[in-house]
Amino acid sequence: MAPDPALSPRMRQLLAAALVVVSDHGMRGLTHRAVDREAGLPEGSCSAYLRTRKALQTALTGYVAAHLAADVRALSEVLADCPGDHEKATAETAALFQRWLHGRDLVTRFELTLEASRDPELAAQFSAWRTELVEVVGGVLATDGGPVDAVRAETLVVALDGVLLGAILKEPADRADYLRRSVAMLIGGLSPADG
Repeated sequence: MAPDPALSPRMRQLLAAALVVVSDHGMRGLTHRAVDREAGLPEGSCSAYLRTRKALQTALTGYVAAHLAADVRALSEVLADCPGDHEKATAETAALFQRWLHGRDLVTRFELTLEASRDPELAAQFSAWRTELVEVVGGVLATDGGPVDAVRAETLVVALDGVLLGAILKEPADRADYLRRSVAMLIGGLSPADG
């Protein structure tokens, strides 16, 4: 995960620790003290930077969304060189998802997404990230140089989210094959040439 230059090293340390806390203990486990312990910092360090739990949640949402968005942009750059190559798109997307499954960002993102369903401020952060993601996916799908089909792109994004959630519930040994098969079906089924 590349460091965010807009964040101070201490803020990155705190948010990386918060990500681990949520991944391991869920949103109920997200406290300033838990973040301080995970970061190996004196008690009160997290609250000095992020005074309230809401501020901590908001900062963590931005942190996770920024890292996932960077991954998606990198994927789109790889796929821009091979328009219409469903095999490469499937392989690269499945590989990215496999990396996400081995990290903590994905579980934390799902936890934060559920929290955002009850919190308009967090929902707005995810909405901005989701809009960018749909645009990236739309650009990848628009292989013929025609206009981006936003509905098709959004459908693929939602379906891929479902695949990721399904993969989390699979046995680790079954995940790679599940991802390849599911991603191939979705990309093939929602690409303009096949649609």
